[in-house]
Amino acid sequence: MIALQLASNPALARAAVVGLFGGAGLTLTAIYSRRGPMIYPVYAAILATLTLLIARYPSLSFGSRAAAALVGFMVASAALSITADIQANRERRKMVRRGQLPESALSYRPSLLGYAARFVFLATIGGAISAGVAFIAA
Repeated sequence: MIALQLASNPALARAAVVGLFGGAGLTLTAIYSRRGPMIYPVYAAILATLTLLIARYPSLSFGSRAAAALVGFMVASAALSITADIQANRERRKMVRRGQLPESALSYRPSLLGYAARFVFLATIGGAISAGVAFIAA
């Protein structure tokens, strides 16, 4: 029943697209900015856009609005997470070439538990933020 309700949510696909565009913004910020806090305005823009998007669907329940916001947030965060992994691997290879890290550092991969912990953290933070977005958009 819940899966059917989510699948019929008209805001869900649009929120995923906002998440894709937001993820592109987060990726570009991570690649071209050396100042970490520059990521916050991009996240703020994503959340503002999700709020405006979800406000277009006043007939949706609070849960449906929050789920759509969560999808948008998680899609954007997934893009940033993938970018961070790629950049970390690239930097690790550079440091091994310069002799700052041992050769064994090249075989480092985060464990499945590490990825699960990252997902749980993002889902928890995203759930709280999405509830706020859905509340504001009501």
